[in-house]
Amino acid sequence: MSNNSGLTRFLAKPWIDPLCLWGMGWLLPAARCWAAAGPGDVDAFAETLGLSAVPGAIAGRVRQTAALGRISATAQARWIDAAFGDGHDLGQAERARREAAHNFLGHRFNYIWFARRAHLPAVQLDVPLPAEMGSLTDGIDPDAFFALPATPTIVERSHVVQHDDVREYWLRFPSPDDAADTCWVHVYEGRAKDGGKLPNLIFGHGFAMEMEMMRGDMRGYRGLAASGCRILLPDAPGHNRRTAPGLYGGESFMRRPPISGLLHFRQTARELAAIIGWCRENGGGGVGLGGTSLGALTAQVLAERMGTWPAAARPDALMLITTTDQVSALTFNSSLAAITGLDRAAKFAGWTEREVAELGRFTDGGANAPLDPANIVLLIGTRDNVTPYDGGRRMAENWRIPAENLFVREQGHFSAAIGLEADPAPFIRTIDLLKRQFGR
Repeated sequence: MSNNSGLTRFLAKPWIDPLCLWGMGWLLPAARCWAAAGPGDVDAFAETLGLSAVPGAIAGRVRQTAALGRISATAQARWIDAAFGDGHDLGQAERARREAAHNFLGHRFNYIWFARRAHLPAVQLDVPLPAEMGSLTDGIDPDAFFALPATPTIVERSHVVQHDDVREYWLRFPSPDDAADTCWVHVYEGRAKDGGKLPNLIFGHGFAMEMEMMRGDMRGYRGLAASGCRILLPDAPGHNRRTAPGLYGGESFMRRPPISGLLHFRQTARELAAIIGWCRENGGGGVGLGGTSLGALTAQVLAERMGTWPAAARPDALMLITTTDQVSALTFNSSLAAITGLDRAAKFAGWTEREVAELGRFTDGGANAPLDPANIVLLIGTRDNVTPYDGGRRMAENWRIPAENLFVREQGHFSAAIGLEADPAPFIRTIDLLKRQFGR
């Protein structure tokens, strides 16, 4: 998938993982500053961050962030007009949108030293009391909690950018959980091979991974689609173009732990059901659902909780990259929770392992695979402490994942994801499964 496999192989080593975690410990507080700077109001910036004063240089930086945000918003509006309106020069509008979004998103790096000196937090936490969990889930069957809405979701497709090897376009639709929240899906569509049906792979990104806000096809999905499949890349709630004012991409997932995570999984699952249904209705063959890190956890939770869903909304295959069986336990036993202070904040609010374990009814992997194990591809890293390896190993054993579908690499959470660019064997295996079993 990557055009620079030599560099990728160098970075896809376990030495990179502690460096990535260390970097997130610095970058997330800077992102918190960047999010607070969005409106460009220096006094509001200080109040939001609990600061008594803002240095002059930082005040200028706040106004610059706001200016970049306005430029990005204007480019996004122009892109919408081209994509879903007149279709005029959509390729150029997309490049301009990404360029403006890249500049806006990248401005958070300008707050790193300031955030560090001011000892600012990584997340604007608002941890609920455990009783709130009870009001949400007591007496509720987990499958019923994840049930799909009765009203079908209408998915709109953009105009197409025609490349030599693939068609590129976007989908949009209102979130089933919030009609004011637009879901966006970036699609690369290749050509079916040998007269078969076109397999679909819906792939979810990780926490705070916002490739749609950066220049170019950074992960090489276009090349993957050219091999004869359709790749669909949805923006997760609270990420990319769906980031709420005052928050950075991914912050909404972590802001009210652990309830915000549960609600994120339910909302995303319902949105993915709409995308799966669209694939069924639009000339596709089998539908694989996958992701890395948060995207993998979401796909896994969906598969466990789709008991009330119609067959057309269910995936045929799963591809899970860096995941673990006890999703609920990540509040306390993930290194990411530790560096962001989520574990300490949850304990301070009265959450114990017993209350968090109650979440497991809704999120955790069961003793048996939710699909035929032959249609589940799993990659786990032996040094992963973000989605701990022991949980991934237990899942592989409990679900009886076939050896040819199980990829165990001597890598950590981040190095395993980076390594996919140089060695995309899990992608190739999943697409091959879809072609062979659902391609006719």
